[in-house]
Amino acid sequence: MLKYFLSFLYLFGSLTLMSQVKIRQASPLEGLLLEPADTVAGRAAGGAAGGAAARKYHPATHAYAIKIKYLPGGARVLRQLSGDIRIIEISSETQWKEWAQRAEFLVPVNDNWKLSPVLLGRMVSGEQARENEELLLSVGDIDLLKNTYSPLSGFSIQKADQASHTLQVKVPAGWIRTALKDKNIHFIAGSRRAITERELTGFDLSANKVNTAHRYWPTINGSGLTVSIKEKRPDTMDIDFRGRYVFSPGASSLMETHATTMATIASGAGNSFYTGKGVAWGSRISSANFETLLPDDDAALKTLSVSVQNHSYGTGIENYYGADAMAYDRQSNDNPLLLHVFSAGNSGTQAGSSGNYAGISGYANITGSFKMAKNNLVVGAVDSFGVVPALSSRGPAYDGRIKPELVAFGEDGSSGAAAIVSGTALLVQDACTKQSGVLPPAALVRSILANSADDIGSKGIDYVSGYGSVNALRAVQTVMDKRYDSGYVRNGQTGSHQIIVPSNAINLKVTISWNDPAATANTATALVNDLDLSLVHTASGKSWLPWVLNSFAHPDSLGLLPLRGRDSLNNMEQVRIDLPDAGEYSINVQGYALQAAEQAAGQAYFISWQYDTLPAFHFTYPVKGDQLFKGSTNAIRWSTPLTGTAQLDYSLDGGQTWKVATGDVKLSQGYFKWPTPDVYSSLLLRMTAGVSSYLSDTSGISRNLDIKTGFNCPDSFLIYWNKAAAVDQYRVYRLGDQYLENLVTLNDTALIQLSAANPYEYFTVSPVLPSGIDGMKSYTFNYKNQGVGCYLSNFLADATGTNEARLSLLLGSLYKVKKIVFEKWLSTRFETVASIEPVTQLQQIVNTPANNGLNIYRGRIELENGSVYYTRQEQVYFFNDESYYVFPNPVKQGSNIRILTQDPDNTIFLLYDATGKMVLKQAISSTFQEISTSGLQAGIYIYNIYKNGVRERSKKLIIQ
Repeated sequence: MLKYFLSFLYLFGSLTLMSQVKIRQASPLEGLLLEPADTVAGRAAGGAAGGAAARKYHPATHAYAIKIKYLPGGARVLRQLSGDIRIIEISSETQWKEWAQRAEFLVPVNDNWKLSPVLLGRMVSGEQARENEELLLSVGDIDLLKNTYSPLSGFSIQKADQASHTLQVKVPAGWIRTALKDKNIHFIAGSRRAITERELTGFDLSANKVNTAHRYWPTINGSGLTVSIKEKRPDTMDIDFRGRYVFSPGASSLMETHATTMATIASGAGNSFYTGKGVAWGSRISSANFETLLPDDDAALKTLSVSVQNHSYGTGIENYYGADAMAYDRQSNDNPLLLHVFSAGNSGTQAGSSGNYAGISGYANITGSFKMAKNNLVVGAVDSFGVVPALSSRGPAYDGRIKPELVAFGEDGSSGAAAIVSGTALLVQDACTKQSGVLPPAALVRSILANSADDIGSKGIDYVSGYGSVNALRAVQTVMDKRYDSGYVRNGQTGSHQIIVPSNAINLKVTISWNDPAATANTATALVNDLDLSLVHTASGKSWLPWVLNSFAHPDSLGLLPLRGRDSLNNMEQVRIDLPDAGEYSINVQGYALQAAEQAAGQAYFISWQYDTLPAFHFTYPVKGDQLFKGSTNAIRWSTPLTGTAQLDYSLDGGQTWKVATGDVKLSQGYFKWPTPDVYSSLLLRMTAGVSSYLSDTSGISRNLDIKTGFNCPDSFLIYWNKAAAVDQYRVYRLGDQYLENLVTLNDTALIQLSAANPYEYFTVSPVLPSGIDGMKSYTFNYKNQGVGCYLSNFLADATGTNEARLSLLLGSLYKVKKIVFEKWLSTRFETVASIEPVTQLQQIVNTPANNGLNIYRGRIELENGSVYYTRQEQVYFFNDESYYVFPNPVKQGSNIRILTQDPDNTIFLLYDATGKMVLKQAISSTFQEISTSGLQAGIYIYNIYKNGVRERSKKLIIQ
């Protein structure tokens, strides 16, 4: 019985590994054959051999579909369809006869092999050509294409990538059918518009151990490096980018909040608030436009010193290796130090409509053919507790490769997840540069990020979370411990690297990555150079192959756990041993199948490794510099290979006394949601597992204070904040050229500064906790933009009741305010109508009698030092039974008369002298209007007011 069971396991394993290359193809030649489907296509799709119908020669075509185990030397492959079915070029009947004898079938095909799956589907269905369609082309000679089609009406080139011979063009209707016959054109796909993936509504650096990396390596922050955000332009005036934004001529002219958020997550300085601190907070930030989906000009990226480019956008589910993917792979080889990071998308519950995995919901829904490139990183989302949201797009890639490679925090979308990985890649680059003096190749960075990631979900690699959730702490630690290496290998050769594993080690992982050459657009399998990784224990001779996934196109197969075997799809492979034996291990890299270009020089590869040691435990949140919100539930986090339960204690007095937070912590869970005490205090944590206890850093419990402007006078200004319970000191910070700077520590809750001595505008404050550490900083604010003048924040006067005015004065501060006085204009001067002393509230409200017509009020603020500040004047009108008021009357010669009109529409003011001659005519256009008496002699006049042509008022006016 055991024999049959072992035979079953062997057969199951063999079928699983074979499925890496034998992906289901419904009909690889559908839409490509010249012959009727019932004579050739059936045999071709089914792989049947023999029969005249399976071998056809057509003198008018040079493109043939061939199924053959070993392709003859010198064959020019136009496109690989699947497995051993290819489209090749045959130039003569003699050549056809030679190959037909060895092939299972060899049949002519039409030119539709140049089309992407989407365009091919349109062509087969008979869909009409579209006017002004935008396309992506792969061509042999760009200049030849320009000369051939640029004179054509409706044809224009929008973007050309010289390195990969790829163009984005706009074409007239019917152009595609003409282009299919052009031998210079190798691939045609629709050009899509990029849309940003959903934006984050929350942010948590602790979920990916970024805060812990900041704590242990504060100088590793991405300084000297540049990240490019490819989408719309971020807000370049955001104070979290101050002094670090690098202008790019290729940036979009349009600003978007999404781009600002991505830049903040990747590299924000935390000047605005703690949530504004990104992963690589010391790096420079640049921008690029995603109007074109092709790579940016490589020379421009090098000029800006861009080493990581973030792409948090998509175009919809696309399951093929497009010309854009080929262009990105080409750029990665031309510029091997540049890493592209893409969001996976937010289509995780959907199914693709074309390709090997069409119609399978919940798999193969990565949003964009450019994300099918091999040398990039595609990142899915995970919540702060290690669960991949349903909307996060999943793999596999169109050919069964692992996508996404990583996941990171992004509860509301994969955009922010990609930005976290971009920032973490900058940290790895910074650590390598500080260690070796040179920027590391992107393939090494990919290896380190994948190898150091935390396994989540089902055990091992999978198509949902790839190699796991990125762990910034472990990634940087890998570099600091120098657990990485590199080499070159040729066909048939094996590179070997030795490592020593201690006796208390568990969870040994080794990952290889290499930049693979760009494949042909629309190829069935993207891998060009196939390397094989294995791990051998020197003393015992035991060996381990990497983990591989079942890529057969069925949900049951795609969800299976990985098995060990040879990987023939991915240019990143990983070996993991949960309980390794101690001693020396050999990491072996074999050159299995390399294209000719790499056979001489060899294919460069990069490896990294890590292991845990027992016992090991450390808190990852909070750590030094972190703050828990008081009176709220916070997630306490740790990292450990230990299992079982433990007790979590906390101390608010530096470890003198301890209280139990919980006695039933599951160590393997990695976090505990703790209702934090409602106090301002320092915090120590202690985890007790068995007889061992582990202490945390000293962190804090607090909340942000509310900081405001008290006054903003020409010579000085005052800022103030609310007092925190049991806090006696506060630390004030100002924003310098790039970052917040410590200004002063106070025992007060207010700060006065002379404007001439302090030109800074942005300030924040933090409580100094009993342990002497900073509490949470307030939101940084610009004291000049708070609408507060010299003590005055606002003054209003409104009509209320009958002939009564309501006066309201709002102060910015009570500091040294002695008296508030409300005044009213009476004929020739302002007179007091109300006085308040002492002043104990910021807002003062009084009601005062008002006359018919115009009433003018102001406020007066008197300080203890004798200084006086006045508000602006406010006006209140009362009409009662009168529709018009003309004043003053008498009026001084040359002065203005004022006309108060309840309804000014179609109203005219006429003035006559004593002889009856009209001396002034003025249309009334507003409720309150002034008319000059300049040029009029002293004397008695008569004024008339007409409305809609009817005289409504006639009275005497005296000019003195």
